[in-house]
Amino acid sequence: MGYAITATSWRQVTPDLELTDGEAYVEELPAWLVEATARNEAVRAAQATSSQLQAIADEKISPLQAGVDIGEISDEDLERWKAWKRYLIALSKTPELQGWPDNPDWPVLPDF
Repeated sequence: MGYAITATSWRQVTPDLELTDGEAYVEELPAWLVEATARNEAVRAAQATSSQLQAIADEKISPLQAGVDIGEISDEDLERWKAWKRYLIALSKTPELQGWPDNPDWPVLPDF
């Protein structure tokens, strides 16, 4: 049993199976392809976590935003809003930090 590979993926196949355009048949997976696929998966996982964390922040910010927009918000709620906005900024910079995507340095959620 071998593999049909492309520049970004592979699938297990038998030698007599017809390959599609862009595929090549190999008996063993090349290390570069295994590494590239693992890296792509790490990026996808980190991006999924980032999206989940952004959704949490958006959920916290949304009810406070109207008060900010019209200038009718308590000092406590304004500080809560600012803390969550700062969190979103830090979260957006996470992919630029060392450790991305394998071990992201996620910002700490606000205490509100």
